[in-house]
Amino acid sequence: MKKIISIILSIAMIMSVCAVSVYAEDADVTTQKTYDIDGSYPYVFVHGMGGWGPHYEEMPYWGGWADSEGDVLEQYNSNGIEAYAASVGPFNSAWDRACELYAQLMGTVVDYGEAHSKEHNHERYGRDFTSKAIMGEPWDCANPVNLVGHSFGGPTVRLFASLMAYGDEAEVAATGDETSPLFVGGNEKCINALITFSGVHNGSPIANLIYDNSAIMTLIGFFANVLGVVFGKSIMMYDDVQLGHFGITAKENQEKAVFSWERIKNFATTKDICGYDMTLRGAQELNARIKLSPYTYYYSYSTISTEETAVGTQLPISSNFALFYMTSIYIGALEGKTIDGVYMDKNWAINDGIVPLASALYPSDCADTAKSYEEAVAAGEEIECGRWYYMTPSVGFDHFDYCGTIDYPTSFEDFYFTLAETVNKTNK
Repeated sequence: MKKIISIILSIAMIMSVCAVSVYAEDADVTTQKTYDIDGSYPYVFVHGMGGWGPHYEEMPYWGGWADSEGDVLEQYNSNGIEAYAASVGPFNSAWDRACELYAQLMGTVVDYGEAHSKEHNHERYGRDFTSKAIMGEPWDCANPVNLVGHSFGGPTVRLFASLMAYGDEAEVAATGDETSPLFVGGNEKCINALITFSGVHNGSPIANLIYDNSAIMTLIGFFANVLGVVFGKSIMMYDDVQLGHFGITAKENQEKAVFSWERIKNFATTKDICGYDMTLRGAQELNARIKLSPYTYYYSYSTISTEETAVGTQLPISSNFALFYMTSIYIGALEGKTIDGVYMDKNWAINDGIVPLASALYPSDCADTAKSYEEAVAAGEEIECGRWYYMTPSVGFDHFDYCGTIDYPTSFEDFYFTLAETVNKTNK
């Protein structure tokens, strides 16, 4: 029965990612006030699991598709705020995605690291972004940026910021002078602010259901490899699925992938994939290796799309995205259970359709220092670097509402310009 449930929920989760183009809420798009956004540092947006980059103009990940209110990149850029979107591997691990983000910012070849690649049985180098830096020119680390991560983009930007600041000893030991600058560290001042939307900081029980079912993981690897054989590396809305280093989709210099059961089995069992990083145990392992920078501001935004029933479980509200209903119900019924050694209290049952509230607020190892942003401001406290500040959850919104449909307090514009204004208060 558990396998059947996991298969159904897996299908629902994958469909929810692919069906985003047909979902949107009607809302007033008129901005109601003037915002203090002068002097903003550039923003770099990083999508979540299954997401895509700005190349897919028919359905931009960050808004502008179907009836959504607008593209945040377009709105920022047209109002004097530099904004860029990355296109990292939609199903890759936080480590691999952080390496891909670095290469896109620097305009270089993706280097996954010698030690890491050997550990996870894939090639060290990936896609070549030479002369393709997403900001036009290679990023000068002396000029800070603001990082924004939605869903699994949250752990991605957190790990990226940690590597930029502290590097990785194993990679330096493995390659010495040939180590990628990302793994050397020393750039702790290059990230001004790190913002997460519905970040999967502590994992999601949905990932446990999917990753722990070997049949599902093998099936995913099989279909990904078949698609790579048929289409190469450009599939549907993805200009590159970026699984070439695993031999699943086409590599940089290949037109089509090669079918390989060995590679499929390796992909299905590796821990170097988003599915594992989003399990509760995988998230704990990831949190243990991520450090906060004393020069970076950390903010988290979350949504709640469930309400408590008479028997104490959480059920999705009527306005919830239909394809989130099954996943939302499953998470909402977990209160009182223990998964991967984590006790599911009420905040683990409350969810946005995919991510529990307990996971979206802040990493669990930062619980002793995390603060409510609104309470800190009300108390007249100075907002500090190196500490998580969580915003009051937006009730009545689901996991995808940050991607063009959020209506807070009056429009999509209001939400994102309020965000920029909030971040700017610490810039000056």
